[in-house]
Amino acid sequence: MMKNSPLVFVGIAPHPPIMVPEVGGARAGEVRASVEAMRVLTARVKDCGAETVVLVSPHAPLERDSFVAYGGARLRGDFANFRAPEAIVEAALDEELLAAVEEAAAEERYRVVNLGALPLDHGTAVPLYFLLRNGWVGRVVALGYSFLPDEDHLRFGECVRRAVERVKRPAALVASGDLSHRLTPDAPAGFHPEAHRFDEQVVESLSLNRPGSITRIDQGLRRLAGECGYRSMLVALGAAVGGEGVCEVMHYEAPFGVGYLVAQLSRSSLN
Repeated sequence: MMKNSPLVFVGIAPHPPIMVPEVGGARAGEVRASVEAMRVLTARVKDCGAETVVLVSPHAPLERDSFVAYGGARLRGDFANFRAPEAIVEAALDEELLAAVEEAAAEERYRVVNLGALPLDHGTAVPLYFLLRNGWVGRVVALGYSFLPDEDHLRFGECVRRAVERVKRPAALVASGDLSHRLTPDAPAGFHPEAHRFDEQVVESLSLNRPGSITRIDQGLRRLAGECGYRSMLVALGAAVGGEGVCEVMHYEAPFGVGYLVAQLSRSSLN
């Protein structure tokens, strides 16, 4: 995928805080397979030589008609809201790449609002926790999506890819997001008997190496599923355009009525 491109990896990661041992305690064992899949994902990011990871979260402060980015020389977050203030993530901001993303976005008439040095939201902090815990070291660009139409999120992903190519430093993009929140009667957003179909269609699209099918999922199904990862995935799909794609569902599970997906959309190496 993406031969000779510095965008060396594009993937999808879940973000339930319960995966973090300091938060989940014994219950983290119920998502041990997702934790293991994040270890494998991190190993692939490292093997590809990514010096920067771009994270796209659904839980950054939302702007209706613009994308957002965390600022400050260092990005920092913790899990104090989940009764684990001792669990901290911290990484340097890749200021050069963020500036390139802002420039590429402006060329398409998109704004990227700088949030300043706000603490990272859990949609960013959970994937970053596992990247750091599993030995990846580098800089980060932390983005959030918008209320703009789906097509704009695909195009924004293309902007991120162009920015990486301009900076010419190997980078990975990880779309943070959970799938349906309504899979079981005790799910946090309530139960809908059709919600499982959303997750099944996403998983099938990637299993068959047809990621573009995700963009054609029925919007009514998407809404009733109560997902929070669709627009993050669209940014990732836009970034992965231009390569043949090496999709792989690394793991999917839904032990708490919410779908957790760890997946690879594309992978290459500059070595």
